Amino acid sequence: MIRHVAIFTLKEGADVERVRAALELLRRRVPGAAAGAYGADLGLRPGNGGFAVSFDFPDEAAYRAWDAHPEHERIRREMILPLATGAVRCQFRLPEP
Repeated sequence: MIRHVAIFTLKEGADVERVRAALELLRRRVPGAAAGAYGADLGLRPGNGGFAVSFDFPDEAAYRAWDAHPEHERIRREMILPLATGAVRCQFRLPEP
């Protein structure tokens, strides 16, 4: 299992509900993720990112197909990145149960 994590720094005044709506659309329209969770930072520690995303995939091929999917590219480019000043991403293997 592969876990993909992205943490976005949002622009001042960015509407987190628009980010959430874009991710809901992504979940509905782009196949491949086995599980996903996301949300706005709670502000419990200074310096955190503004919004975090986590998706799990059965394998590397599923992640790569999801990441390169044209609808994923469109949603990311048109709906998410205009609200962000930056993002960091990481993919890692989950241990076998």
